[in-house]
Amino acid sequence: MFAEADLLRLIEGDCSPEEAAAIQAWIAADPTRGELLDQLRAVWRLTGDTSRSWDVPESLTRRSRAPRRSSLELVATRRPWWRAPWPRQVAATIAVLLAASLLWRLPRPAGPSRSFATARGQLSSLTLPDGSRALLGVDTRLRVPRDYGIRQRMVDLDGEAYFVVEHDARRPFIVRTPRGSTEDLGTEFAVRAYRQEGAVQVVVVEGRVALRGPNGADSVLVTLRPRERAVLDSGGKATVTRDVTLAHSLAWTRGTLLFDDAPLGGVIAQLERWYDLEITTDDATLADERVTISFMTKSADEALVALAQVLNVRATRAGRLVRLDPVGPRH
Repeated sequence: MFAEADLLRLIEGDCSPEEAAAIQAWIAADPTRGELLDQLRAVWRLTGDTSRSWDVPESLTRRSRAPRRSSLELVATRRPWWRAPWPRQVAATIAVLLAASLLWRLPRPAGPSRSFATARGQLSSLTLPDGSRALLGVDTRLRVPRDYGIRQRMVDLDGEAYFVVEHDARRPFIVRTPRGSTEDLGTEFAVRAYRQEGAVQVVVVEGRVALRGPNGADSVLVTLRPRERAVLDSGGKATVTRDVTLAHSLAWTRGTLLFDDAPLGGVIAQLERWYDLEITTDDATLADERVTISFMTKSADEALVALAQVLNVRATRAGRLVRLDPVGPRH
């Protein structure tokens, strides 16, 4: 409950935006406060007199018995509210309720949209306005729209991020990508959606998430629970894997890359992002290679040596440019 001094400062326009928002929350938390405001308005229309105690139910009953009068008669006989001898406490209460009611009905002003980005080889964490947190993977962009938090909490992701969401059923938290969206249902989860890749991957750590198709489609393709992973391909088909090893799927959050029977193209793409490299090869047979390997080093050269040993190739580096060439037959 607010102190009288705080409420009077609101009436005088001398309160901060945070305090005004608190009054909005106070009104929204209990529908009976809105009903009380309507009753107070009705009593004022009936009596225009505040020199005695108000009995709202009895006044409303008298209203039904009173003869109807024209609007012109009411205007001519009732004293304007700003000139009536209102007791200070009653006047302050009604003024605050009116102000709060107006604040609640008016749309909250939207702040500026914000974008957060990481470079290749960089991880970054941030806290969103509602207290939710995000860890951004390498070469990732996250946009927070102007209307974040008004009716829903939607962010746009290009890349990879791990989210710890402050759940609010009235304002869904949605991660939107060009290929699909992920809605929080009380959750910690990771989303991988690099624009260059043809799929969206979602891994749930706690709670649940609902996975939808492109453009915020209404239909939920699948609801994921802890230790479940979904891959949404470019055709809109979702494939779910259960009982995934979270330490493996989320190794990137600890600065480690793990690949288990992964296509070489995907491994190279991640190495390029993590070590800021451009890796090329003229050996067409490498396209069919599948790799099981881990990278726990910050050194690009050490990572390239490990990859070359697994593939039986020679890695030649000049600055950011790396070339892979075969050195013998592969099995």
